[in-house]
Amino acid sequence: MARTRIEELLSLMALAFEGSQHSLLKNLRSVAPETWDRTPPGGSRSIRDLVAHVGMFKFMYANRGFRDGSMDYDDPPATPAPERLSDPSAAEEWLREGHEYLTECIRELESDAELDAPRRAHWGDLVSTYFLVTTMLEHDTYHAGEINHARALLQDDDRWKH
Repeated sequence: MARTRIEELLSLMALAFEGSQHSLLKNLRSVAPETWDRTPPGGSRSIRDLVAHVGMFKFMYANRGFRDGSMDYDDPPATPAPERLSDPSAAEEWLREGHEYLTECIRELESDAELDAPRRAHWGDLVSTYFLVTTMLEHDTYHAGEINHARALLQDDDRWKH
């Protein structure tokens, strides 16, 4: 059975998560520990808050869309113990677990035809598997940029060299 689209989506998810210069983890690794819990001027969320959001939804989309749907927002691992978000390094480990949980679900798809199958979204509606996967891919990219901007404001380097 053909899995060309599935493999391409997994490859794009890997790039968005860790494999490109604009990836979620590349941006997270540029965060100074002293800015982790601070809120940028005019903002309402710290980088820690953004990372908690990203990680939570890796677990929730996977559990509700591909597994038994029993996980709730406040349940571990969707909401981890505080030490899992104590600093960027600890958070990276937790994000990796969430990313692996999600991508494992996608790797289990047998053929590209399954991308059209309806699945339960975390809010309860039925949506296509493709929609769930691409939303999570976009989610990493979107929040990587948000983390980068917050980091730049907090570390006073919000400018380009060229």
